[in-house]
Amino acid sequence: MASRQDRAFVRQVIPSDLERIVAIHLESFPGFFLTFLGRDFLFLLYKGLQDDPEGVVLVAANGEQVEGFVAGVLRQAGFYNRLLSNNKWAFARAAARALAKRPSIAPRLVRALKKPAEVRQSSCEACLMSIAVHPEFASKGIGQQLVEAFCEELSRRGANEVCLTTDQVKNEPVNRFYQRLGFQLSSTFITHEGRAMNEYLKVLSRKGA
Repeated sequence: MASRQDRAFVRQVIPSDLERIVAIHLESFPGFFLTFLGRDFLFLLYKGLQDDPEGVVLVAANGEQVEGFVAGVLRQAGFYNRLLSNNKWAFARAAARALAKRPSIAPRLVRALKKPAEVRQSSCEACLMSIAVHPEFASKGIGQQLVEAFCEELSRRGANEVCLTTDQVKNEPVNRFYQRLGFQLSSTFITHEGRAMNEYLKVLSRKGA
């Protein structure tokens, strides 16, 4: 059995991490739209991020145990088109069960994948799309490790700033978390589904300049 350390080590994702990433997402976001779309859909999404030349996926691992992850892109423009063009039918098959249960989600599914309006209105190109720590390992500073490593990787690749969105209502701990890490509120908006969202922006320190 692999030995455990006092602190998780943040590293680049490897293919064998993807199933664990999906499991952490499902545990961390019950009731969310992407969770409703199911395990296969999430696997394709995170694999697409891992495979994309502008994708950034990092995991916090303690020995062989992945305790959390962070995922995003260096440039949002073009990513969703590449994701769909490479995996269109696989995504359709993965979403079929969720669509059968609730056909009314079809327009939202298309918006979630293409995101043309959101990308055009974003404060910057680089985006932190998803971060989660398994509930078993909460309150150990892993989320902060992941965000800091993600920002360092974006900076190393030449990004000057990064943005993210999170719920505005009943989400105070998450909003405070990003604010504490230097993210500044850049805009607010309401989604098609009526969710009030905050967009945050962080200016990155340059690495390797």
